[in-house]
Amino acid sequence: MAACSALAANCPSFTLTYPSGTANANYQYATNHYWSNTNIDGTPACVVFPTGAEDVSEIIRILLHYPSVPFAVKSGGHNANAGFSSVDGGVLISFQNSYDTVLSADKKTAVVGPGARWMDTVGALEPYGLTVVGGRLGDVGVGGLLLGCGLSFLSAQYGLPCDNIVNYEVVLSDSSIVNANATSHTDLFGALKGGGNQFGIVTKYTLKTYPIGKVVWGGYITYRTDYASQILSATQDFIENCQDPRAAMFTTVSLLLTGLDEFFAVFLFYDGSSLPRGMFDKFLNIPHILNQLKMQSYTALLTANANFGSIYGYRYLLRGATIPSLAGSNGTDLVNANFNDFFKYVTTRKSLISLVTQLDFVWTLIYQPMPTMIPAASARINPSGNLLGLSPNAGDHMWMACTVAWKTSLGDSDARNDAVNIMNQISTYAQNAYPDVSASKYQAGHFAPEGYNMIFMNDAMADQSVLGSYGDATYQRLKNIQRAYDRMGVFPQRTNGFKLT
Repeated sequence: MAACSALAANCPSFTLTYPSGTANANYQYATNHYWSNTNIDGTPACVVFPTGAEDVSEIIRILLHYPSVPFAVKSGGHNANAGFSSVDGGVLISFQNSYDTVLSADKKTAVVGPGARWMDTVGALEPYGLTVVGGRLGDVGVGGLLLGCGLSFLSAQYGLPCDNIVNYEVVLSDSSIVNANATSHTDLFGALKGGGNQFGIVTKYTLKTYPIGKVVWGGYITYRTDYASQILSATQDFIENCQDPRAAMFTTVSLLLTGLDEFFAVFLFYDGSSLPRGMFDKFLNIPHILNQLKMQSYTALLTANANFGSIYGYRYLLRGATIPSLAGSNGTDLVNANFNDFFKYVTTRKSLISLVTQLDFVWTLIYQPMPTMIPAASARINPSGNLLGLSPNAGDHMWMACTVAWKTSLGDSDARNDAVNIMNQISTYAQNAYPDVSASKYQAGHFAPEGYNMIFMNDAMADQSVLGSYGDATYQRLKNIQRAYDRMGVFPQRTNGFKLT
């Protein structure tokens, strides 16, 4: 409360303290609007709403006088890990009033505030026939996705979202403001491309822009699980055989404890004003429940995806793993085995949980193709590289993820165990069933760096060693950069996130 009093005295225009400020609509939104309700369990002592680097610098300057006070930075609040963008008893720095998207005079870049959501930014650029490489669900915040590297429907054309950042405006732990780019603070520039929130607070992202038509094709289509083998075979065929970088997709399957028991939802996308003949036919020819695929603006597509895919009011966990995508029948076996093991595990869990009252669970398995076109595009757009260490020579991969959603804290322990068990099962099967089988399109002679076992940060659970998964050399380099820019250890000691220990 002493820290909050100092903030209120020095930053009165954008500080709301507990309990006097709790009735304010901005306070309510900042503390209650999270994708996962695990983040609303705690109560911040105060919330500050900066609109620029100078405001954040002043906040950090004041917080340095109170070294025991924890703080958190919130962009869109879509990270499922409790405490990563929320705080109990400390200071919440909310960027919900820093959401502008400003196009440069030459229209080659756009400066985006960290509190913007992707549907806001894409919508702001759409009148100019331009877009940026961003998230696939429109309600996801810009800041969190970019610090984790991100994945986009446009990634096979233009690389990962972080590859397209040309400048970060950053407030460091000593309250100074720097710009990190290809010529200034280049080590920090590289560290922020997938390194998370332990290096500083980014107050502006400058992103490359690309042309986009008035309409694109896509949306989502749902199916009964009776057609699992056809849907997963089509998913496998896409990653192995599609050579059109304008096409993108991912597949999800959800099993519910109550109500509508189980269904697949496949998200399809094509960057063009018409769908090429034959594209996605293997999906379109499967009998469906609901078909929301159509020509629409890119903003409308991202918004519709969010309305379907981001359901609020639950507690969530999200956990990821990378596995190779194999060729031919091996690949088909792998995607089907993942589903069958998931289905069997959840069916057993449903029979146990149904005996307990007040619990309501939803388990979702996510297949995210990572074809070689994406790392090839990353290398072309961003020759200096990002932290993920992706290489087209490593062949095709699948970024697998699962979410567990539940209603009350009574399910917290069960949910965590489920997420861990489901993903461990997937990783173990791939390793045990195909120990000597290379990914499709693998180039002989390619070897991953020592310690490399990449985990996608945006899909990772708090206990996963994301930064360590980038390889031993990258991990040590990041530790050195973090210590160089934060000699007092402010971010490791006072904020949550994926740590460099």
